[in-house]
Amino acid sequence: MTKPVLDTTLPIRIAQIAFAVLLATKIYLAATAPPVGDEAYYWMWGQKLGWSYLDHPPLHAWLLRLVSMVFGWNLFALRALTWVTLAGTLWIFWLWAKRLKPENPGAWFWPSAAIYLAAPLFYIMSGISFHDHLLIFLCIACGHLFLVFAEKWEASGKGFAWLYAAAAVLGLAALTKYNGVLVGIGVAVFFVAHRPLRPLWRSPHLYLAALLAVAIQTPVIYWNLTEGLASYKFHLSERWGGDLFRFHPIFFLEFIGGTLLVVGPLLLVPIVSIIRRPFGEAFADRARTLALSVGAVSTLAMGFLSFFVPIFFYWNITAVILLMPLLAGRMRWRWVLYTHLVYGLVLAVTFASHATLLPAGDWTIASTYGWPETAARVEALGKIEPIRFIATTRYTTAAQLGFAMHDPDVTAIADRHDQYDYWFDPAAHEGQNALVVSDSTLGVAEVASHFDRLTELERVPYVLHGVTIYTPIIYLGEGYHAAAH
Repeated sequence: MTKPVLDTTLPIRIAQIAFAVLLATKIYLAATAPPVGDEAYYWMWGQKLGWSYLDHPPLHAWLLRLVSMVFGWNLFALRALTWVTLAGTLWIFWLWAKRLKPENPGAWFWPSAAIYLAAPLFYIMSGISFHDHLLIFLCIACGHLFLVFAEKWEASGKGFAWLYAAAAVLGLAALTKYNGVLVGIGVAVFFVAHRPLRPLWRSPHLYLAALLAVAIQTPVIYWNLTEGLASYKFHLSERWGGDLFRFHPIFFLEFIGGTLLVVGPLLLVPIVSIIRRPFGEAFADRARTLALSVGAVSTLAMGFLSFFVPIFFYWNITAVILLMPLLAGRMRWRWVLYTHLVYGLVLAVTFASHATLLPAGDWTIASTYGWPETAARVEALGKIEPIRFIATTRYTTAAQLGFAMHDPDVTAIADRHDQYDYWFDPAAHEGQNALVVSDSTLGVAEVASHFDRLTELERVPYVLHGVTIYTPIIYLGEGYHAAAH
């Protein structure tokens, strides 16, 4: 019979080495890679506080504002929260390891931590300052609190403080990103699927806890009521061009294949094992039921949606986060663990190299470079030309230029509906001149129709290792008009 991985020393040592290498590459990326467009965009949200925002709920933006007040406006401050949430996530992994293998928790923790970081989904999304790093931590934190409550309630019929704490954290998860709602539905399924908890459906505490989680969404509800349900319209219609319900089965296949690639194909082996049979230990089986309940709800929801629209690889992150601390216990063969770690290491090193050493050929990565140099030229030209505002032709580049200039008033002029539409008052700028920054990929077709004349002033190529990575183009826009002509 195959000896379990957790009962041997070599795989633990290899997991520790893999974890150290993966962590080192994350530190390198955080310290050297320029802000991704959406990172800078969310930073701007924090500089322009609101009850909520078009794309997402407000919690992450509020925390970014707090970070900026403590650490200032810099790359470290932009990504500081990701290290807090990663540490919090791994701390909960440790708490589970002490319950899952009390005689030697390190033997469970280190493979779990390495498996987690080697999954490309979590390696990437726990390290960039998108809302997802906070969602990951809050999801696993609320899961842990619900499990503590379940244990205490089953033992004594008490522990409701833990239930309310779990509900509050769940509410914060939904206040971070809308797919946090799927975790709440999964928790409700857990209270049905785990037989000892079923009597709680007759308790007012369960409904009061649910009400607490919903009440935490008040800022989002208020903002949407005052803005004509803008977020809901955006996610249900606008972002899909008003064509949400056209059937595209190929999107479903892409969703399944993409999920396997970003989670790690080899992790399908222990995941199937967890689905097929329980662990035979109380805490582990509660955690298994909770993880499968949340995972099923999230995957079914995203799977259904994927028949109609393309699903981004990180949208289903709530489906697998609660499974991650359990997978080490089902690594029955060393080759599964080792292959997953090698897979993750190769992709992590490749991604880090591409993002920092060889960023050419990919507009999303290439367009993160050159903004400090462009900011310097925009500031210099602004002293010469009679301008009243600064704009770009996409929300991401507006945020990147604004981040480099330490100026939250840099705006975007584009057909795509984004948060800048709520910050920029076109009527107040009627007839004004502006400096406009674009590039050869984005072009100026959308913005040119808003000016009497658009004249190219300067190109600011960013060259790395003798290769031109990205070339922002600065234009003078004369006579701005809110209505395109």
